[in-house]
Amino acid sequence: MYKLPFRRAAGETRAAERCNDAAASGATLLQAIALPATAPLAALARRWHCLGPVLWLWRAASGHAADLGAIAGWNCIHRIEPDGICEALRFYRDDGREVARLYLLPDSDYLAWEQLLHCVPCGTAEPPRGLHQRLRDAAWSRAGHPWQGAVVRFCPGLDAGRPWLLAEAIAEISATGRRRAVDICAGLDAALLR
Repeated sequence: MYKLPFRRAAGETRAAERCNDAAASGATLLQAIALPATAPLAALARRWHCLGPVLWLWRAASGHAADLGAIAGWNCIHRIEPDGICEALRFYRDDGREVARLYLLPDSDYLAWEQLLHCVPCGTAEPPRGLHQRLRDAAWSRAGHPWQGAVVRFCPGLDAGRPWLLAEAIAEISATGRRRAVDICAGLDAALLR
Protein backbone atom coordinates (compact mmCIF):
# COMPACT_ATOMS: atom_id res chain seq x y z
CA MET A 1 0.00 0.00 0.00
CA TYR A 2 1.84 3.07 -1.22
CA LYS A 3 0.73 6.55 -0.31
CA LEU A 4 2.30 9.91 -0.87
CA PRO A 5 5.16 10.43 1.59
CA PHE A 6 3.25 13.10 3.46
CA ARG A 7 -0.17 14.37 2.60
CA ARG A 8 -1.51 17.70 3.78
CA ALA A 9 -4.91 17.21 5.28
CA ALA A 10 -6.53 20.64 5.59
CA GLY A 11 -8.89 20.84 8.52
CA GLU A 12 -8.03 17.31 9.68
CA THR A 13 -8.14 17.50 13.47
CA ARG A 14 -9.06 13.95 14.47
CA ALA A 15 -5.64 12.55 13.50
CA ALA A 16 -3.90 15.42 15.29
CA GLU A 17 -5.99 14.80 18.40
CA ARG A 18 -5.06 11.10 18.35
CA CYS A 19 -1.41 12.12 18.18
CA ASN A 20 -1.87 14.48 21.15
CA ASP A 21 -0.54 17.34 19.04
CA ALA A 22 -2.61 20.46 18.48
CA ALA A 23 -2.57 21.57 14.86
CA ALA A 24 -2.32 25.33 15.04
CA SER A 25 -2.39 25.83 11.28
CA GLY A 26 -5.28 23.45 10.66
CA ALA A 27 -3.14 21.45 8.19
CA THR A 28 -1.32 18.34 9.29
CA LEU A 29 1.24 16.32 7.37
CA LEU A 30 0.44 12.61 7.52
CA GLN A 31 2.15 9.50 6.17
CA ALA A 32 0.55 6.05 5.99
CA ILE A 33 3.22 3.34 6.32
CA ALA A 34 2.38 -0.22 5.27
CA LEU A 35 2.97 -2.64 8.15
CA PRO A 36 4.86 -5.91 7.71
CA ALA A 37 3.23 -9.31 7.71
CA THR A 38 5.67 -10.59 10.38
CA ALA A 39 4.04 -10.46 13.79
CA PRO A 40 7.10 -9.37 15.85
CA LEU A 41 7.90 -6.37 13.65
CA ALA A 42 4.24 -5.35 13.34
CA ALA A 43 3.92 -5.49 17.15
CA LEU A 44 7.08 -3.40 17.50
CA ALA A 45 5.85 -0.78 14.99
CA ARG A 46 2.44 -0.50 16.67
CA ARG A 47 4.20 0.66 19.87
CA TRP A 48 6.19 3.48 18.24
CA HIS A 49 3.59 6.06 19.29
CA CYS A 50 5.00 5.85 22.85
CA LEU A 51 8.34 7.26 21.71
CA GLY A 52 7.23 10.82 21.02
CA PRO A 53 9.21 12.74 18.38
CA VAL A 54 11.61 10.57 16.36
CA LEU A 55 13.51 10.88 13.09
CA TRP A 56 11.95 8.58 10.47
CA LEU A 57 14.09 7.85 7.38
CA TRP A 58 13.00 5.74 4.42
CA ARG A 59 14.08 4.86 0.90
CA ALA A 60 11.40 4.82 -1.77
CA ALA A 61 10.68 6.42 -5.08
CA SER A 62 9.77 10.07 -4.90
CA GLY A 63 6.12 10.39 -3.94
CA HIS A 64 6.01 7.05 -2.12
CA ALA A 65 5.98 6.17 1.56
CA ALA A 66 8.02 3.51 3.31
CA ASP A 67 6.73 -0.04 2.94
CA LEU A 68 7.55 -2.10 6.02
CA GLY A 69 5.85 -5.04 4.29
CA ALA A 70 9.09 -5.62 2.37
CA ILE A 71 11.18 -5.89 5.56
CA ALA A 72 12.98 -9.20 6.09
CA GLY A 73 14.91 -8.20 9.21
CA TRP A 74 15.98 -5.42 11.49
CA ASN A 75 18.58 -4.63 14.09
CA CYS A 76 19.19 -2.14 16.86
CA ILE A 77 21.91 0.46 17.06
CA HIS A 78 23.19 1.32 20.54
CA ARG A 79 26.39 3.33 20.45
CA ILE A 80 28.01 6.45 21.76
CA GLU A 81 29.23 8.79 19.03
CA PRO A 82 31.27 11.99 19.31
CA ASP A 83 28.08 14.05 19.21
CA GLY A 84 26.10 11.93 21.67
CA ILE A 85 24.16 8.72 22.13
CA CYS A 86 22.82 6.97 19.03
CA GLU A 87 19.74 4.77 19.52
CA ALA A 88 18.08 3.55 16.35
CA LEU A 89 16.43 0.71 14.45
CA ARG A 90 17.58 -0.27 10.94
CA PHE A 91 15.29 -2.22 8.59
CA TYR A 92 16.48 -4.50 5.75
CA ARG A 93 15.06 -6.32 2.73
CA ASP A 94 15.86 -9.95 1.85
CA ASP A 95 18.90 -8.89 -0.20
CA GLY A 96 20.40 -7.00 2.76
CA ARG A 97 19.63 -3.52 1.44
CA GLU A 98 18.55 -1.08 4.09
CA VAL A 99 15.15 0.52 3.44
CA ALA A 100 14.29 2.47 6.60
CA ARG A 101 15.65 3.78 9.89
CA LEU A 102 14.07 5.14 13.05
CA TYR A 103 16.31 7.34 15.24
CA LEU A 104 15.60 8.61 18.73
CA LEU A 105 16.15 12.33 19.20
CA PRO A 106 16.87 14.25 22.42
CA ASP A 107 13.10 14.95 22.55
CA SER A 108 12.22 11.21 22.40
CA ASP A 109 11.14 9.15 25.39
CA TYR A 110 14.14 6.92 26.17
CA LEU A 111 12.34 5.01 28.94
CA ALA A 112 9.54 4.09 26.52
CA TRP A 113 12.28 2.96 24.10
CA GLU A 114 13.79 0.63 26.70
CA GLN A 115 10.36 -0.80 27.56
CA LEU A 116 9.53 -1.25 23.89
CA LEU A 117 12.75 -3.17 23.18
CA HIS A 118 12.26 -5.24 26.32
CA CYS A 119 8.74 -6.30 25.26
CA VAL A 120 9.56 -6.88 21.59
CA PRO A 121 13.30 -7.47 21.22
CA CYS A 122 15.25 -6.59 18.11
CA GLY A 123 15.89 -9.24 15.50
CA THR A 124 19.66 -9.05 15.85
CA ALA A 125 22.22 -6.77 17.42
CA GLU A 126 24.15 -4.51 15.10
CA PRO A 127 27.06 -6.59 13.79
CA PRO A 128 30.65 -5.36 14.09
CA ARG A 129 31.44 -3.28 11.04
CA GLY A 130 34.78 -3.67 9.34
CA LEU A 131 36.13 -1.46 6.57
CA HIS A 132 34.57 -3.61 3.83
CA GLN A 133 31.12 -3.43 5.45
CA ARG A 134 31.36 0.34 5.97
CA LEU A 135 32.35 0.85 2.31
CA ARG A 136 29.53 -1.42 1.13
CA ASP A 137 27.03 0.43 3.34
CA ALA A 138 28.25 3.77 1.97
CA ALA A 139 27.85 2.55 -1.62
CA TRP A 140 24.41 1.08 -0.98
CA SER A 141 23.26 4.21 0.83
CA ARG A 142 23.87 6.20 -2.36
CA ALA A 143 22.57 3.62 -4.87
CA GLY A 144 18.90 3.26 -5.65
CA HIS A 145 16.27 5.56 -4.26
CA PRO A 146 17.54 8.48 -2.16
CA TRP A 147 16.94 8.68 1.57
CA GLN A 148 14.04 10.85 2.70
CA GLY A 149 13.47 11.88 6.29
CA ALA A 150 11.10 13.66 8.62
CA VAL A 151 10.72 14.29 12.31
CA VAL A 152 7.46 12.51 13.12
CA ARG A 153 5.22 11.35 15.91
CA PHE A 154 3.50 8.02 15.30
CA CYS A 155 -0.21 8.00 16.07
CA PRO A 156 -1.73 5.36 18.33
CA GLY A 157 -4.13 3.20 16.34
CA LEU A 158 -7.76 2.85 17.26
CA ASP A 159 -8.01 -0.23 15.05
CA ALA A 160 -5.13 -2.59 15.87
CA GLY A 161 -6.05 -4.75 12.85
CA ARG A 162 -5.35 -2.13 10.17
CA PRO A 163 -2.45 -2.89 7.77
CA TRP A 164 -0.81 0.52 8.11
CA LEU A 165 0.69 2.91 10.64
CA LEU A 166 0.02 6.64 10.64
CA ALA A 167 2.85 9.13 11.21
CA GLU A 168 2.46 12.89 11.63
CA ALA A 169 5.28 15.24 10.68
CA ILE A 170 5.97 17.68 13.48
CA ALA A 171 7.83 20.97 13.43
CA GLU A 172 8.06 21.78 17.11
CA ILE A 173 11.06 20.05 18.63
CA SER A 174 14.01 21.37 20.59
CA ALA A 175 16.89 23.12 18.83
CA THR A 176 19.15 20.23 19.90
CA GLY A 177 16.71 17.69 18.47
CA ARG A 178 16.47 19.57 15.16
CA ARG A 179 20.27 19.86 14.95
CA ARG A 180 20.66 16.11 15.61
CA ALA A 181 18.09 15.29 12.90
CA VAL A 182 19.84 17.58 10.40
CA ASP A 183 23.24 15.98 11.21
CA ILE A 184 21.90 12.43 10.77
CA CYS A 185 20.27 13.35 7.46
CA ALA A 186 23.42 15.10 6.23
CA GLY A 187 25.41 11.91 6.87
CA LEU A 188 23.06 9.98 4.56
CA ASP A 189 22.50 12.75 1.98
CA ALA A 190 18.84 12.57 3.00
CA ALA A 191 16.29 15.24 2.25
CA LEU A 192 14.75 16.33 5.57
CA LEU A 193 11.14 17.43 5.36
CA ARG A 194 10.62 20.60 7.38
